[in-house]
Amino acid sequence: MSQTGTTGAQAPLGVLVDEVLERVDNLPTISTVSMRVGELVNDPRADARQIGEVMRQDPSLTAKVLRLVNSSYYAIPGGVSDVTRAIGFIGFNTLHQLVLSVSVLRSLRREGFDSAALWLHSLAVGTCAEVVGRRIGHRDPGSCFTAGLLHDVGKVALAITEPERFDSALARARTQGERMCEAERAAGLPTHEQVGSRLARRWRFPGPLLAAIQHHHDAADPRVRRELAPALLAIVDLVAVSDEICRHHAIGDGGSPAVDKVDPAALERLGLGPTHLDAIHTDLMRRLELSKIFLELIDATG
Repeated sequence: MSQTGTTGAQAPLGVLVDEVLERVDNLPTISTVSMRVGELVNDPRADARQIGEVMRQDPSLTAKVLRLVNSSYYAIPGGVSDVTRAIGFIGFNTLHQLVLSVSVLRSLRREGFDSAALWLHSLAVGTCAEVVGRRIGHRDPGSCFTAGLLHDVGKVALAITEPERFDSALARARTQGERMCEAERAAGLPTHEQVGSRLARRWRFPGPLLAAIQHHHDAADPRVRRELAPALLAIVDLVAVSDEICRHHAIGDGGSPAVDKVDPAALERLGLGPTHLDAIHTDLMRRLELSKIFLELIDATG
């Protein structure tokens, strides 16, 4: 019997969406070490030594984080060999962002799915968000990078849980020029924003990261702008603009079509204008070369 209760009847889209979300809930979680690091970073009583002790419980995670810390992206003089010393150079928040990023990259893998173009797009959006964040004086450009890097995490989760429908949505977006969220709905899927925000809550992501994942496609919605605090709106706007910049320059491929120009209203919300875009693009491409070490970790095992 079908899920509608009628033999041979096709399940309604709402039922399919609920089923997909249930499968998303069964995806591997990020490590308990990652969650514990998040708790300690937000605990004013915690110190670098305590975080280092927690990180030692997951040698693979620690090795990958240290590899990133010692990359040319952070350019620490002489490098570091332990997390406790790394915190002295990059700070608690940046360490947490790296731990989150590595944990998510490690948890979301699908055999046979070529995710290189999608992750390149995501890495570019993250790099661009950090570049724009520094330009406008955001208090934590590192969090802007992570929000951009993980803004499309829902797409990766859909590729794992619903490979056929997700591939169909990708094909539809590319052939019909639809945004991925529209193509996902047409394929009977929840949108990648729904899936990503569901994972972000389950994995206890910080509020700004959750907001960017959930709202990067509806940043201009009056309801969103009424309900989100200014600090959350700032990072949502940063990721939304960075996504458009990277789609405009066709860096990587998130599935959605390219855009002819970056929305002037979106730029204005950040205090920017079209005249800033050339300098942002130059900085983006320079930083992107340094940040590509993240791509090396995506297919790494362990």
